[in-house]
Amino acid sequence: MRKTAQGLRRYLGVCCLLLGAMIAIGANAHAKGGKAEPADKTSQPQPQPQPATSVTPHAETKVALTDKIKSIPPRPALYDQNVTPLTMQQCAQCHIAVFNRLKAEGHRHQKECTFCHEVYHTYAPGKVEYADALPKCVDCHGYPHGEKEETKTCHNCHSNAHSPLNIPSVKPDMCHNCHAQPPKDLKDFPSKHSAMACTDCHIRHGYIPSCLDCHSPKGGKPYHLLNVEPKVCLSCHASPHKPLVIKYAADTPKEYCANCHKNPTHAEVYATLKKANSKHWTENTCATCHDQHGKIPSCFKCHDHSGHRANLKDEDCLRCHSNPHDPLNITFTPNEPKEICGGCHTDEYKTLMASKSRHANQTCSFCHPKHGQIPTCQKCHGNPHGEAMVAQFGGKCASCHGTAHAVKGRVKEGKSADLTAEGLKGKLAFPPKK
Repeated sequence: MRKTAQGLRRYLGVCCLLLGAMIAIGANAHAKGGKAEPADKTSQPQPQPQPATSVTPHAETKVALTDKIKSIPPRPALYDQNVTPLTMQQCAQCHIAVFNRLKAEGHRHQKECTFCHEVYHTYAPGKVEYADALPKCVDCHGYPHGEKEETKTCHNCHSNAHSPLNIPSVKPDMCHNCHAQPPKDLKDFPSKHSAMACTDCHIRHGYIPSCLDCHSPKGGKPYHLLNVEPKVCLSCHASPHKPLVIKYAADTPKEYCANCHKNPTHAEVYATLKKANSKHWTENTCATCHDQHGKIPSCFKCHDHSGHRANLKDEDCLRCHSNPHDPLNITFTPNEPKEICGGCHTDEYKTLMASKSRHANQTCSFCHPKHGQIPTCQKCHGNPHGEAMVAQFGGKCASCHGTAHAVKGRVKEGKSADLTAEGLKGKLAFPPKK
């Protein structure tokens, strides 16, 4: 048995040597462009022609190659170097359109490409889908506009992450999903702006229009001031979303109010105030009294009751000072009660009522139809004593009769005929006897 095993090993060894020699001869012949000649041509079958696309062993490799490959290119030297990952510049060289968009409109998304694209060039249909390979907005931003379905789908508005603020096709009814306060203001503070769509003014996302786009001679809408910046408009109008809420500082120039209020009523107010030139004009602005737009202030905001009766109310002030914009032009009706005048002219009122003369029967305005007007006695009484007698007393009735509020002497019965036509309008004439 031992001899048999040894013989078998020798036999196999010889076979391996012969096979290796044959392979070496064949490879050498192929390299020289020829074919190895068999030892005995008569004993070897002739080789059959091979198709053009057949695969044959290549002299330079043990891997079978087609005839299409005439020679194997040399091994690149790059494989002997350490290669670094792609740089952002190299990304941009291929994705030039994306880079240019980021450069022009990327805003805060101008980051390294791999900041968002941690995995890239992995799209493989059926294995890694395109949507799965893209970065997710929520990974960095969360849900800043809430978790409603309308706002969770970012690309409804932000259609391109490389230009995130360029929102080209927003529908008006979508704005409130992110911008809740402006629609609320438009609803809570109705104005003509409330009837407009967001996109009527904000023609693209992020665009803040100028008030003058509409409210100017060019825009054709009602306007107030000329050649001003929108910030001047907003110094009174709280915001474009509640334009009728108007607030302003106490030192707002009168001219601002006058320029806005060009309607006949307000134009007359400004003209009257300026012409009267009272302290209401020289020492105050419109906003001093009207600290809120449209507010009619109380007189007692500035004026106390000094010089007037203590229980005066605003409506009492206006019975005489009928126009606060011309406060020194004091007017009243002929039937104004004496008590109203007595509120300011206290001494005269008390003297008149204590005299018990017929003058006390008259209203103050009968003799003083205009504030500050001092009438002559002759207006009602004519000249009952003759000019010569009056001349002896310097032409002054008061020399004998004292003041008109405490007349000395009296008109005798039957003397009412001595009154002038103006005097007969009053209550000096004797009432008919009963």
